Amino acid sequence: MTFDKTLARLTMQAQFKAAVFSQNDALLKDIKAPHAHERNQRLNVYRNNVFSSLQTALADIFPVCKQLVGETFFNAMAHQYIMQCPPNSPILSHYGDQFSAFVAQFTPAQSLPYLPLLCDLEYRLLQLTHQAETPTLSLDMAQQQLSQIQNPEQLELHLDPNIQLLKAPLAIGALYLAHQQTNPNLDDIDLQQTEYLLLAKSGWYGRCYTLTEAEFVFLRGIKADPLLPNAIPDMEAFDLGQTLAKLMTWQVFTSIIESSANTHGES
Repeated sequence: MTFDKTLARLTMQAQFKAAVFSQNDALLKDIKAPHAHERNQRLNVYRNNVFSSLQTALADIFPVCKQLVGETFFNAMAHQYIMQCPPNSPILSHYGDQFSAFVAQFTPAQSLPYLPLLCDLEYRLLQLTHQAETPTLSLDMAQQQLSQIQNPEQLELHLDPNIQLLKAPLAIGALYLAHQQTNPNLDDIDLQQTEYLLLAKSGWYGRCYTLTEAEFVFLRGIKADPLLPNAIPDMEAFDLGQTLAKLMTWQVFTSIIESSANTHGES
């Protein structure tokens, strides 16, 4: 294919995309039909199918958001998003990367300050779901490796590099987790509560776990330096045994080893 033909094809694709997403009818003349009315109908059928498919994709990506605001509100919001941010990739699971920012500016959603944060959480979990899985230790393997440590001062905890730590100003984790139940109970959720969250891939899916502030600080330390003594927070609320048991159950460690003294520059 020559450069001119390639350029012409790309130009046509751009024009067609504009016709679908910006309600621009400039390409109506290029649609084969005997009458203008029929050409308009054909373009609208295609346009409606595209918008319907993208709305369905967004509903699959942000199911909790849709449950919270209702189908009618969500579809109206999704329609406006599609108009402003049409997809740049044929992979629909990548679509919606700007949705949380859009929701934050969407005037009818201003009374729901938690909604953009929740959408960001849902999108992060979807991307974790589609990431390649990192081999991590099962609970039995983690317990076995931990039992072999002779010197706790040299204990190194290596985390799955794909995990994410989030500090949220609102209780989006509790809101999300409540909607994983058949009959979510929202009465006991204090939405104004600051939350500390761990996002990790477990099995096939990205999952959300709630942490205490001390556990969050500990994990942040381990991510920076896997040597256990360097990561333990100076906080009375921190319980090392309970935290390790929880993290081993969640299977977020890739290895638990005893390092040599020389590894960290000791003589």
